[in-house]
Amino acid sequence: MPIEITPVTAKPPREELERRMARVRKAMAAQALDCYICANTENVYYLTNFAYIPFERPFFLVIPAAGGPVLVAPKLEVSHAEDRVLVDVAYHTYDEFPAPPGRTFVDALKKLVPADRVVGIESSLSLALKEAMPGKLRVLDLVDDLRMVKSAYEIGRIAYAASVADSGLKTALDLARPGVQQLTIYTEGTRAMLGRVLIEIPNPNLLVTKAICAVWPKALSAQPHSTPGLFDAFTAGGPNVVIVTIQADGYSAEVERTFFMETVPAAAHKPYAAMMEARALAFARIRPGGRAAEVDEAVLALIRKHGYGENILHRTGHGFGITGHEPPWVALGSDTVFEPNMVVSVEPGIYLPGLGGFRHSDTVLVTEDGCVPLTAWPDRLEDLILPGNA
Repeated sequence: MPIEITPVTAKPPREELERRMARVRKAMAAQALDCYICANTENVYYLTNFAYIPFERPFFLVIPAAGGPVLVAPKLEVSHAEDRVLVDVAYHTYDEFPAPPGRTFVDALKKLVPADRVVGIESSLSLALKEAMPGKLRVLDLVDDLRMVKSAYEIGRIAYAASVADSGLKTALDLARPGVQQLTIYTEGTRAMLGRVLIEIPNPNLLVTKAICAVWPKALSAQPHSTPGLFDAFTAGGPNVVIVTIQADGYSAEVERTFFMETVPAAAHKPYAAMMEARALAFARIRPGGRAAEVDEAVLALIRKHGYGENILHRTGHGFGITGHEPPWVALGSDTVFEPNMVVSVEPGIYLPGLGGFRHSDTVLVTEDGCVPLTAWPDRLEDLILPGNA
């Protein structure tokens, strides 16, 4: 059963952001860094509450081992940043791109960070920006690693996003019938979710608010990253897979269900049951101290045991937080050991060309002794056979 967590819609309090910054500084000290520079937009948002689109004008959050953080930004964006940043930062500006020599973002960085300092940078930094960084560089994803374990505040925000995702799924399944077009599902599902966010969250930031609600009909459900046509009409049978994702003012969740209209083809029962068994195994194995790679290995082995080894397309799950796809990865190559307050998806899938895809997905919280779903929609076959139009 889903765990009872009070959903949170408020902006992060100052103490929350200060705790995050303190954790970054503790990680910096462990690595003997003089400075850490964030350029990844998600990490800057995580530490300051400031969301932006950099285009050709990069932003840098410079975090010294001692002293306050500095946001290096174009003059154009300072007033925007001041409206959204919820912690104390100093601003260091540079001229509009392309700036003349002496007034570029490179010059601004060099004024802040002496060449002899040990500087941590993110692996996501582009080669061009990496070459521009001052100091003795070390590639360390400190903030990405810290983001994997959520605070109570973040869990409340993700729980809210999960409730919004459930409302989108309800809208989709209420409307899905033979003859209904994809456009109806997409329009009404996203309207239901974004309508809630706009009403229930004070002054949401639309740069970090987005929703998808769509059905992959049986003809496409074996291609999970295909794109359904908006004017495609649904037909009886299945499997159909409804995919609902939401980023609600900066925090994300998803819920997906395989469903059928009017009838369940005889050939669908066995792969559906195998998917459900793989799903149950993932829930049983995700717990503190467990290894993400071993969970994926066990789940994939079970799917192969059922004879669907050639019908596996992806890992068991991925993390949630600010985005809908981030560490920890529940995948064979992952080195993550689960800890309480990590949030991941559970979504093992089986994809049979000509028949369709079989996948449920839930947003799942790792607890002190196991894991629980934050999304709450039923997953039994009998609950996912929709009536016809009559």
